[in-house]
Amino acid sequence: MRIIYNLILAALSILIIAGCEKTPNGGGGNGNSNTDPEEVERNGESGITYQLLVYSFADSDGDGCGDFKGIESKLDYLKEMGVGALWLSPIHPASSYHGYDVLDYSTVNSDYGTESDFQSLLSAAHEKGIKIYLDYVLNHTSVNHPWFLDAKQGSDSEYYDFYIFSDDPQSDISNGKIAMINSEGSSGYDSGQWFSAVQSTASEMTVKFTLALDSNNKPSTLTIEEVESVSNSGTADTGIYLYCGDPADNYEFYTDGGDEYTLSIELNSPWGVLVRTSTTLWDSYKYGAPAGSNILEWGVPLELTNSNASDILLPGMSATMYHSHMWTSYFADLNYGDASTCETSAAFLAVCESADKWINMGVDGFRLDAIKHIYHNATSDENPTFLGKFYDHCNATYKARGGEGDIYMVGEHFSEASAVAPYYATFPAFFDFSYYWTLRDAINSSTGSSFVADVQSLRKLYEQYNADFIEATKLTNHDENRAGSDFSTSTAKMKLAGAVLLTSPGEPYIYQGEELGYYGVKDNGDEYVRTPILWTAGGAIADGKLDGKVNTAMLTDNISVESQEQSSTSILNVYRTFGVLRDSYRSLSQGSFGYSTVGSGNSSIAAWYRTYDDEKVLVVHNFGANSVSLSVSSDDLSTLIGSNGTVSVSGKKLTLGGYASAVFLQ
Repeated sequence: MRIIYNLILAALSILIIAGCEKTPNGGGGNGNSNTDPEEVERNGESGITYQLLVYSFADSDGDGCGDFKGIESKLDYLKEMGVGALWLSPIHPASSYHGYDVLDYSTVNSDYGTESDFQSLLSAAHEKGIKIYLDYVLNHTSVNHPWFLDAKQGSDSEYYDFYIFSDDPQSDISNGKIAMINSEGSSGYDSGQWFSAVQSTASEMTVKFTLALDSNNKPSTLTIEEVESVSNSGTADTGIYLYCGDPADNYEFYTDGGDEYTLSIELNSPWGVLVRTSTTLWDSYKYGAPAGSNILEWGVPLELTNSNASDILLPGMSATMYHSHMWTSYFADLNYGDASTCETSAAFLAVCESADKWINMGVDGFRLDAIKHIYHNATSDENPTFLGKFYDHCNATYKARGGEGDIYMVGEHFSEASAVAPYYATFPAFFDFSYYWTLRDAINSSTGSSFVADVQSLRKLYEQYNADFIEATKLTNHDENRAGSDFSTSTAKMKLAGAVLLTSPGEPYIYQGEELGYYGVKDNGDEYVRTPILWTAGGAIADGKLDGKVNTAMLTDNISVESQEQSSTSILNVYRTFGVLRDSYRSLSQGSFGYSTVGSGNSSIAAWYRTYDDEKVLVVHNFGANSVSLSVSSDDLSTLIGSNGTVSVSGKKLTLGGYASAVFLQ
């Protein structure tokens, strides 16, 4: 094992990090350590996972998109923070840049490299003691997934039962005909989660459309008729368009000066048509079919609407409804049937087959997306039942391939702890959103005194359902406003949050850019919280997938990895210091968590013990902006093994500057 950096436990100096001033025992800043640094080695058991976005982390070939080779080239950077595992954003082909609308579970997105490139990353990471976890999307696929494209053609498709279809969702739900949905919303049915799926798509045809206008010169009715050939007359400067095709395009109507516009076209549009009065704007500029009457009949005018306009289907087409819990027509929820027998469903077997491939390739685990939405009553036992069966299948595959222990799996249940806790009954790990919300509010209110009790309360809640629960602690992730913004871009607060995260119980996650002080909010798009890493001052970034939605004003030279590596006062050095510390002391990574009376009576102080076998550390954080002096009677302050901010010791007196942290070996 690598020996811990000489930044830690230096015999004649204490850690130089984050602009700290440390004077243990009143020794003029140089203090004494009772531990020989050569005796403290990194054990590779930090429990730290780094969440990275493949598309915006590191670009190896200059095409603007992050890739597997880019990640492989930065493994040492990650190891320097004590990272023991990587959570990769979805690596599969997808319809969108983020990867959560999967097109094929069994292969890799070619934008990121080849399967051989991924295998190379996997091997290189394992050589450095870093595990690889894949983001696996079990709730839904893209509507462009071959399974869905085939399924929506009708019940004769072998993939029809992979998805949730209904001609009358409200009735089918109330009559118990949809096994995965017992109810939706307060009325038992939520129309906002159901979308039209075109079936029996018409083939290419040569047609003429006639568009009638109303007294306000707005589109009123649309008529279709078959013709032998394309023949348009008049001029095409009407500003009104037929929108159709795949990929869709706009075709301008012709006019001879009357109140009817016409358009002849060779048409093959698998989803139908719309009428538009702008090629760039939607909303009130889109005209389609009214609800319940959206199929064109030959020679029969169809009344148009621009209020909740639906796609206009062509003669020969039909439609049914499909479900997407994400309130978007781009996702289609998978159908696993009744939870008690879900393991026999075709969809379950298919996603397990692909999971088996990655496990047998050497992947160490999975992060499961949107698990509370798989079955639609999040408070029933359906999702825990499903998750337990999926976990058991993957764990059996993992063990059969020779994996050590159990496979790692963590679920995203974006809810308060009380809603998450029951899911632990069948599943090992969940992200602890409540942990971060508690920490955020405590730091922003300068109140550390209740933090230990709050965290203990969370852990006791989870323990009721699973004595071996894994609390995946975190600050923020790719779906939340960044912690840097929650802390009003205060560098001191961001350093403190990182230090608290890495000294708390649980298995912590560091989100890409958090270690550099990134900030951002989702108001103008999720991309603004998914900013690429700036590796060198003034260097290129992997922003090619983000459609220009990058806050370049944030990406100054000072926030780059290059600059922060050279600065002893950087946020990066706080994460490196406490990450390596956690990777060197099992008391910090695996130890028990107990309240300390240090600072008792001072509202800004949070103090606790972490104990593993005969190794014990005292952790003290100042959640306030003002310096605090504490009398410490029963604890040993002679061996300061990690700190952030201004820390000084004089006999039994400990002084912590604003937002400072200290860890002492007992």
